[in-house]
Amino acid sequence: MSLNALYSTSQGVGLGIRGRASMPINADISTALDFGFTGFVLEGWRGADYLFEPQISLIVTPPPTRLRAGYIFLGMGGYLPLAGNKDTSGPTIHIGFGRAHGFGESAVFYEINPALIIGSEKLGFLLPVRLGIIF
Repeated sequence: MSLNALYSTSQGVGLGIRGRASMPINADISTALDFGFTGFVLEGWRGADYLFEPQISLIVTPPPTRLRAGYIFLGMGGYLPLAGNKDTSGPTIHIGFGRAHGFGESAVFYEINPALIIGSEKLGFLLPVRLGIIF
């Protein structure tokens, strides 16, 4: 689970939550399925835009150092506005990096996940920054 701050070229800055389930393929590679919800509410609730942003990713983790591990992930997803400007919806391609710090059975992570939105008439850009807990 994570908190998500997102910059979108079409809608500005939004805040949201995200969940991810991952499954290891081997010691260095995992697959992940993410579901994120973001609200562009910084100008108030009235007229706010909301976004559903699913992703599938391949996560590559080099050998970790003591109590922390860096990782790179890449994949595809969707930029699907639930309200507001739906002209900007479309598939996304992303590549990002993150770091996890272990604390017993759990870990805290932070990551940056830039993505390209492939809209019907133009391209857009996303820049999410996330902070969360791995259970």
